[in-house]
Amino acid sequence: MCLWGYVFLTMVNSPGDDQGHRLYELYLKTFLVIALVPPLIIAALVRTAVGLFQLRPWARIAAMAWAVLALTISLGIIAFRPFETFVIPEHFVREVDSLRQLFVISYVVMLFPVSVWWLFLFRMKSVKEQFGAAANEESNLRTAGTAGGAIDAHKAVI
Repeated sequence: MCLWGYVFLTMVNSPGDDQGHRLYELYLKTFLVIALVPPLIIAALVRTAVGLFQLRPWARIAAMAWAVLALTISLGIIAFRPFETFVIPEHFVREVDSLRQLFVISYVVMLFPVSVWWLFLFRMKSVKEQFGAAANEESNLRTAGTAGGAIDAHKAVI
């Protein structure tokens, strides 16, 4: 989020060109994508985390979808850039390339095992039962609340 904020502020505060047009005026669609997509993704991840704590069935499915996305990106990095993923050359590489390679390696090392673990965890029968039991309990409470309201309304009429 801090990196996003730095990039966003750099784009907003960039000087204009010869005609006085700023970067966000020249490339409005790109600017809007950079400005809106990261906060929306973070909001979706936070909402999914809250749903997981509340044992919502949709949150379990969303967590598996995020895990599949992370696993796909990690496997794509490994498949299409194996040299950058597993070998860190000490010479013939600029510092920027080494830093980029470090980010790629850290992404794969952090997200690959976590995404595989989440896929196994959220597909387990006991976890499915926990999320299913919470959904059934919630629907029973909702039905009981509706029935109680009807009984109270009937008592008010009598």
